[in-house]
Amino acid sequence: MATLSLVSCSPAEPSVAVSTPAAAREFPPGTVLALNATPIRAEDVDAVASIIARVEPQNTLPHLRRIALTNVILPLVAARQVAGPEKRAASLALASAWRAALVRGETPPAPVTAPLEEVTQGGFGMVGLEVWNWALDCPVGAWSEPIETVGAWRVAHLLERSAGLRPTDVVLKVDLRTFVWDPSESFREDVEAHLDRSKLEFLDEVWRDFVPTTWQRRLRGSP
Repeated sequence: MATLSLVSCSPAEPSVAVSTPAAAREFPPGTVLALNATPIRAEDVDAVASIIARVEPQNTLPHLRRIALTNVILPLVAARQVAGPEKRAASLALASAWRAALVRGETPPAPVTAPLEEVTQGGFGMVGLEVWNWALDCPVGAWSEPIETVGAWRVAHLLERSAGLRPTDVVLKVDLRTFVWDPSESFREDVEAHLDRSKLEFLDEVWRDFVPTTWQRRLRGSP
């Protein structure tokens, strides 16, 4: 995986974890961490941190990075590893086909597993951080490109948006289509179990300060 970009929704596939020592491997420029040999770049963490800053502008960059890592980046990498590139790519292809049909006003293709459809109203806690960030700035009536979240691609249609002095004051009404990578009921639990067995490497020691101690202990790899 060369990038973890959530906003552009065009990440490359994750690398396969190997046991080669970090010093003997090559990673993309800007890589600061590696989870089971999958590189994590500073710019990817900071892209998520910038979204969180719209919710919590009072927080410092180090704290925003901690939240981004533990709430989004590390679970996302683990979910990609558990699902595998084939399931993730198949889900993206289906989400893209549905989005294209809906934008044209056509009936979406019949999927093997239908997406979860829901109309939700509220702030970032209701529609999800990534969808909320997109919906704050797009025109009302717009359809999003597939937005990657932990374990799923989401296609959003912004129906309404209220005014607000702060981003957190804005109320959104969004029609969502969620295309999960793996429909099994145990997927979330499998991701958590995978994290418990995972190993986090620090390619830049400065970034050790941005990973909470509890997570450092958790991500030491299986004995």
